[in-house]
Amino acid sequence: MDDANAMVAALVGDLVALDGIHVTLCWDNRLSPPIFPPDRVALFPVEPGEDPEARWREAAALCDVVWPIAPESDGLLGHVAALFRGTGRPVVACAPDAIALASSKTATAERLAAHGIAAIPTVPLGAPPPPAARHVVKPDDGAGCLDTFLVDDIAAWTPPHPGRWIVQPLVEGEACSLSMLVDKSGGVRLLGCNRQKVERSDDQFSFHGVEVGAMEHRRAAWEPLVRAIAAAIPGLRGYVAVDLIDRPDGPVVVEVNPRLSVGYSGLSRVLGWNPARDILALFDPMSANAGREAVHV
Repeated sequence: MDDANAMVAALVGDLVALDGIHVTLCWDNRLSPPIFPPDRVALFPVEPGEDPEARWREAAALCDVVWPIAPESDGLLGHVAALFRGTGRPVVACAPDAIALASSKTATAERLAAHGIAAIPTVPLGAPPPPAARHVVKPDDGAGCLDTFLVDDIAAWTPPHPGRWIVQPLVEGEACSLSMLVDKSGGVRLLGCNRQKVERSDDQFSFHGVEVGAMEHRRAAWEPLVRAIAAAIPGLRGYVAVDLIDRPDGPVVVEVNPRLSVGYSGLSRVLGWNPARDILALFDPMSANAGREAVHV
């Protein structure tokens, strides 16, 4: 929840910094309300017992552009993006095929490898595992480090709950991420080179945030990578994040996140300019220059 709140706060802060932009923010009424300028941000509450999807559609009807924030887990990002596309409003999201592909770590690794991009070998749990002394097991559609385990004996490991589990070799190196901006023609701009704070404890991984801009010295090595990823996954558009392990012999991709990520938090401060304007303009050019509204979920 802290990561989600950080993304919402960063994005809303960037949007209201733009002239003429007003935000309608969908908010679960069981949570403490965020504090934003009331003349620029209208909270649209979703009460317990209400149909949230119906409320989201109602909010979208009040706005000109919709910007969903959701994880890929259980197909949620793809579902929410499709729901808002059904309202006829422009949606700040990657194309459906790109979301579907990137929501599967197995499919992503296969696509990247097919395009000559170094990615962690990934197989379904139960298939012959990639050769390694230790393995990492996680959900195929997981987000962050949730349910990510370090396993010594993969043959004896049992999942804690049902799902599509995948197995990867443990790749040592520095946990990093990059933030990129992809336009509708597939052109790419590398926005942020970040270090991730990932810890191991009791054979599990835990995520403790991102140091935005801390890996700027790796920009030259990562520039070709972002271009290759955008070419390998057509339909990536807007803000896209990539998790990677940085090694002396080069970066190895862990996953591609076709959505806003924790790395967006603090990005405008590090860049010295507001990336929300450029992202928004890719989906609705008028909204970056005129009084418009955006919905956040």
